[in-house]
Amino acid sequence: MRMHLEKVKIKRVTPVGVEKTYNMTMAAPHHNYLANGVLTANSHSVCYGVLAYHTAYLKAHYPAHFWAAVLSNELNNTDKVAKYIERARAAGIEILPPDVNVSYHTFTSTSDKIRFGLMAIKGIGEAAVDAIVAAREKEGPFTSLHNLTERVDSRSLNRRVLESLIKSGGMDTLPGTRAQKFAAIDGAIENGARAQRDRQSGQVSLFGAFEATMPSEETALPQVADWTPAEQLAGEKATVGFYITGHPLAEYRELLNQFASASFETLASNAPGTIVKMGGMVVGYVVKTTKKGDRFCVFALEDELGSIEVIAWPETFKKLNGRVSDTQAVLVTGKLEFTEDGPSKIIADEVVPLAGLRERSAAAMKLYFPAGQLNEQRVDRLYGLFDRHRGECAVTFEVQLSSGAIAVVRPNSFVRVKASPELVTEIRQICTGCEVAFQ
Repeated sequence: MRMHLEKVKIKRVTPVGVEKTYNMTMAAPHHNYLANGVLTANSHSVCYGVLAYHTAYLKAHYPAHFWAAVLSNELNNTDKVAKYIERARAAGIEILPPDVNVSYHTFTSTSDKIRFGLMAIKGIGEAAVDAIVAAREKEGPFTSLHNLTERVDSRSLNRRVLESLIKSGGMDTLPGTRAQKFAAIDGAIENGARAQRDRQSGQVSLFGAFEATMPSEETALPQVADWTPAEQLAGEKATVGFYITGHPLAEYRELLNQFASASFETLASNAPGTIVKMGGMVVGYVVKTTKKGDRFCVFALEDELGSIEVIAWPETFKKLNGRVSDTQAVLVTGKLEFTEDGPSKIIADEVVPLAGLRERSAAAMKLYFPAGQLNEQRVDRLYGLFDRHRGECAVTFEVQLSSGAIAVVRPNSFVRVKASPELVTEIRQICTGCEVAFQ
């Protein structure tokens, strides 16, 4: 049967009132649809079933390809990208950082790895990625920051794009540290634009045949201090929505094992109203005001697997005394609240920085001195230091003798200190070989 379609021009629409125009029931025995009395095959549900089967099969047998497709579908939603990356990692899939010499527009996959897509980096648009990939496929991998700016169309490669590429780790395979390449951006842009103008105008340097192999001061990267691990991680978080080379909480894992009672992963196993202690990073810290004019703060507490909202009402906020700020690692103690979907927020009773928490919570400090490290002059300096850091923490010396035996020395019971990272730093300045432990 051949169907004939004809375009019809509507001349008039006449309202006829409210009528029941779609009545759907399931007719036995095959449970097909009946719409307005017309039998409709159940192909609708069959399509959903086939689609669900294909998706489940892909997820079960080709998980890297499945998650790469899911991530590519959410390129412009940083929060969802970060969430799905954690799920992919939980499935044992390695997430490789972006790389100007390997990455494409979207997420790509191999057997058990996913390479980050360039368009998922904040600050990089499709035109910039098109230009980068085109230049790479035409002349091969980029060899340096300046080589990239000379080859990629300067109309698509501005400062913001280069900043995002460097912060995200997208240029880590090129020579130099992230800090060096970041400091060289302006010079690289200028040098690249000049090289492209020269090519377009047909100019060739007299020594052009040699310049490709000769280092020049113009293209040398500046000698600047490298970024700290915290600065590097902050750059990754800002550009790709998650941490690539590590996590700010990594250095506190042992501390959290000792002091925290819950993590994002275990929050749901607690009952509503439970007092929990959870460590994490402060994200989106905002100070607000109640109707009475009292100040309180709200922020997200983010650990390595997820985040939850925290509210510190005025009484708790006053105790913070300005010690808490955005991107800071803290331990929150408070009451867990739930909604129908699960844990929703923590009403904070206490928020304390993780830095120095072990020292501040210690009841005793033990100092170990290798043989030959402790002498009368250093003892005098240490006692002077203890006097300036008076507190409630007892002090014990463990001194290695020349024979190899350990002598335990307990100073006068009145010698007690206020343990802090600053005290530990000063102790190590007096005696470089000293080891400090807290109990």
